[in-house]
Amino acid sequence: VNARSPDVDLSDRAPPTKLVLSPQFGPGEGKEHSRIAGADDTEMEIDGVTYSITKVDLTSHPVISEYVAKNSDTAMLPDLIQLFWNKNLTDGDIGSQASEGYVVLSMAHGDYLSGDIDACYTVVMALDGTIVQAQVAPTQVDDTTTQTQWLTQTQYFTRFEGLKMKDSTTVLLAQNTLTAGDKFYSWDLSGDALESSSTANVEPLPIWDATDNATGSSHDIQYVSTEEVGVDGYLVINNNLDKLFLYNSNGTVKWEYTPSYINDVDGEIHFNHAQIAYDKDGELSVFVSVRDMSCIAKLNFTSGAELWKLGGLYSDFNVTDLDGHRYVVGDGHGAFTHQHNAEYIGDGKFALFDNGYNGSLPAVRDSRMVIMDVDEVNREATITWEWQTGVHALIFGDADPLPTGNMVGTFWPATVHPNSSDIRESFEASAVEVTHTGSTAWMLGVKGTGMSADSAYDRYDQEAPVGWAFYSIERFYTSLLIKGATMDTSSGMVSFSVYNTYRQQFDLSATAVITCGEHTRTQPITIAPHWQETTVSQAFEDMGSSCEVSVSTQTNSASTRITRS
Repeated sequence: VNARSPDVDLSDRAPPTKLVLSPQFGPGEGKEHSRIAGADDTEMEIDGVTYSITKVDLTSHPVISEYVAKNSDTAMLPDLIQLFWNKNLTDGDIGSQASEGYVVLSMAHGDYLSGDIDACYTVVMALDGTIVQAQVAPTQVDDTTTQTQWLTQTQYFTRFEGLKMKDSTTVLLAQNTLTAGDKFYSWDLSGDALESSSTANVEPLPIWDATDNATGSSHDIQYVSTEEVGVDGYLVINNNLDKLFLYNSNGTVKWEYTPSYINDVDGEIHFNHAQIAYDKDGELSVFVSVRDMSCIAKLNFTSGAELWKLGGLYSDFNVTDLDGHRYVVGDGHGAFTHQHNAEYIGDGKFALFDNGYNGSLPAVRDSRMVIMDVDEVNREATITWEWQTGVHALIFGDADPLPTGNMVGTFWPATVHPNSSDIRESFEASAVEVTHTGSTAWMLGVKGTGMSADSAYDRYDQEAPVGWAFYSIERFYTSLLIKGATMDTSSGMVSFSVYNTYRQQFDLSATAVITCGEHTRTQPITIAPHWQETTVSQAFEDMGSSCEVSVSTQTNSASTRITRS
């Protein structure tokens, strides 16, 4: 995480003066709509939207409370964690089941540039703030003379950056130790591990043992199966952040990629996200977020051919921003800079966190979550949605679509304003869910430890955070989601939509069983990847007074009843 020189010059490009989708906490324009939330407040109304406010206590989970009790002199905790929630907004057009399920977050404290991390808690939490599983990250004692002097003979924490769902009950964790990637873990949350009454200490287990040669960066990890790509294994980025490796379960390299431009670009490359997925035309592709080139790169998985770059100095695409500004190929400017977690989300669309930072302050723009449509044939890309955070997050950040159409992500402000009227500036680390119209539906804010409650303070070292931060966030459910089930008596048609329990990257086979009166119809269906909507319809000659709809995969199911109105 060293400071980078700018890869494109955007000094003549001012941030938009009017936001199409404003960076508000609730509907409305501007930043002056909010007020400071008191530590003991339980409710807040902002622009006519009511939010419940909950204090989140990390020590409410026995794993963390036992650690804190045993290390009372050294255990580091935030001064305050607050959760703001409007359930109607997280329900969206799906209903209450959309507000069920969990978030996975890993929060660490320290100087991220030096790797001096003194706390790391990874939690699985319901949207109401109930922590159902938690882990204190591993600590290690360094007794070598190869590390910096401050580290010698001291205990330090590792932390987790990349978080990914392997399946509906398994979280993959990518560990960072002393600013470099280290180990990868699998966290099995099956059985009763997610019951609120569970006190089990479910520890993440290493994916590869010490005898395996598998290693890589902490930025990312993706599981793929033999059925999907011909290999059962994990895609990771190397520690130099300029190569990709696909390791099998034994730690053997089964596929690798070194960019042809590895020695040709001015500066570093810095891969920070990699994804294997089928593109819009059904070709198995690899999409790579290249941070220091401010671009997304695409290659063919089978042949390894490099197909295009989108964004930055070497872009093959014209890119039109939400405000209408068009960045033309060859002009050296880009619509997004130093992005994180850029990911293909199906139908020619990408989601990414645009840090809006080009290596020096002042930043190009406030950091933002972005959705972008990409026309590969005509080499045109268009940013169709944004949510501006209102702060400068110089590195890190996430932006993932949810089944409701809401977006979930993370960010941190380079400067904290504890008493700002914009609540997002007042926390050191924030996780947020926002609606497609720009309203905040859910937000988790982490205050600093022992920091000023009155005065603004900078909390970055070069580009890296100092204090508390999140790298990414994941949402998942324990049951499939069924939306909008209807029975149309005039046409005899039963229709509904279905989503998987997590944002899987490939098609998922399932079975739909629909019973209306005495008649049952069974049909195989395919649940679309990336939490895209999958619609199902079935005709009946005699529907009766009600219908029962159920959908099942090999591991999960859901059902709902429709009654004739």
